[in-house]
Amino acid sequence: MNIIEIDDLHFTYPDGTRALRGVSLSVTAGQTLGLIGPNGAGKSTLLLHLNAILSGSGAVRFKGTPVEQCDAAGLRAAVGLVFEDPTDQLFMPTVLDDVTFGPLNLGMPSGEARVRALEALTAVQAEHLQGRAPHRLSAGQKRRVALAAVLAMEPEVLVSDEPVAALDPEGREQIIELLAGLEVTKIVASHDLEMILELCDQVAVLDDGEIHAQGSAREILSDEDLLRAHGLRVPLPLAVRERNGR
Repeated sequence: MNIIEIDDLHFTYPDGTRALRGVSLSVTAGQTLGLIGPNGAGKSTLLLHLNAILSGSGAVRFKGTPVEQCDAAGLRAAVGLVFEDPTDQLFMPTVLDDVTFGPLNLGMPSGEARVRALEALTAVQAEHLQGRAPHRLSAGQKRRVALAAVLAMEPEVLVSDEPVAALDPEGREQIIELLAGLEVTKIVASHDLEMILELCDQVAVLDDGEIHAQGSAREILSDEDLLRAHGLRVPLPLAVRERNGR
């Protein structure tokens, strides 16, 4: 069953920039889809359509229902988006306040919301940060907390924009491990093709606002001609195997 369906989606910013040019894409429930492409390809713009933060022409459906017909709060709980810059999502005095905010906004009783928030922080191994001010956290800690804030809403689809950008190697591996362990449908946009190879079962190539290919992660990420045509390179593990004839 397709949990997300996008059909001929177009979007132009007020300054005239055409960001999406007829994107069609589907995501099956339980799938982890990697969205790759060069800077300015339209990846972030596309992600913002999935829970109706942006609205273009064409169709975006969640579980068969056009997103514009969904209750906005319910849709954004079901399709949880973790922004590229976690600072954009963290605005409360403490980490616990931030992670509790979403459930409270859905009308959940404060005690239940607090339990949900603590469970989400534990899931991302950040429960020890609950009393900290978000602006005093490291980049990796902010990413964990932003992820927890989305997980506290118990999304059916987790959408993550550049989840390992600017992290050190240890932090990167920790975030990849956390994402891999989440049993929800995931859509991950990133320039880190090694992470995409490790995490995703399907990959779509987006460039100049259009989908140019979609297929299995190994099929797409081993296609050197395809990747080079869109400013990308075969991830190192696959390149090494190719050189070794494996």
